[in-house]
Amino acid sequence: MRKEYDVRKIKLSPSVFAADLGELKNQIKELEESNVELLHVDVMDGHFVERMAFGADHIRALKSMTDIPLDVHLMIECPEVHIDSIAEAGADIITIHQESTARVLSCLHKIRNRGIRAGIVLSPGTPEETIKYLLDDVDMILLMSVNPGEGGQHFLNSTVEKIRNVRAMIGDRDIDLEVDGSIDHETIKPCYEAGANVFVSGGYLFKNIKENTEALRKAVR
Repeated sequence: MRKEYDVRKIKLSPSVFAADLGELKNQIKELEESNVELLHVDVMDGHFVERMAFGADHIRALKSMTDIPLDVHLMIECPEVHIDSIAEAGADIITIHQESTARVLSCLHKIRNRGIRAGIVLSPGTPEETIKYLLDDVDMILLMSVNPGEGGQHFLNSTVEKIRNVRAMIGDRDIDLEVDGSIDHETIKPCYEAGANVFVSGGYLFKNIKENTEALRKAVR
């Protein structure tokens, strides 16, 4: 995957957390037909964030259902404990929160040493300057445009300036810049114009997969 992966390409990463699990196979088929580039999988532990969702067994099941690369977002405390099981389950990308461990660099190296793309995530309240020392050790930077693991939130407009700042920090490095939280046909455009190229969309996209996937793509053409 690493040889074929293009960090310059605009990518949609639908969040499986918003899927109808009773219709998951059918919805994944629709995502495949819509040519989405990634499938976003949130792993939540009920500690780092309030909710609980998905784990290695679920990732393994998803991997058996689709060839769409799995973009796994660890919203968990001490991710270093779970990296091996998540990697073995079939993750293609693993992102960890800057706020979740004191061993960030070690975690990123552990992920990359398995031949998997590694990324760092910033919650809204975490300044972008905190990841400057990691820029040569990541393949993806994920900026949260809502507070992670909480429902019913609106897109934080301050994220746009943060995207712009991080894109400038990235420079000519081969790093994807992803944004996650209340992404729809209106919020995607300012994020794209600020420099993001990977977009996680959940509730909006799964309301009508084919129509809303096209609406997202149209907004950034």
